[in-house]
Amino acid sequence: MIKILCACALVVISSGCAPHKQIPEPDEAMVSKSGVPMGTLKRGHTVYQTECARCHEPMMPSEVSGKDWHLVVPGMAWNAGISAADEEAVLRYIMAAR
Repeated sequence: MIKILCACALVVISSGCAPHKQIPEPDEAMVSKSGVPMGTLKRGHTVYQTECARCHEPMMPSEVSGKDWHLVVPGMAWNAGISAADEEAVLRYIMAAR
């Protein structure tokens, strides 16, 4: 639990210092690379932009390792109160966008 909280704090702190960046839109290359349906990627992208941006600027998916995203997303999803389905869509989007 401590690792998750530390990883979440790192995302919040570091994202507050960075200039606004355009989070990549889901595209066919992401679908092909990940095998995740476009609808799931679009849902994950939407939730990522709307829910994460309520508290801090979302990180670029490529700026954090896949291992760290697997720790950060559950903690942030819990903090944001999003559903398990939305949490899964966000994680799938982030992994595809990396």
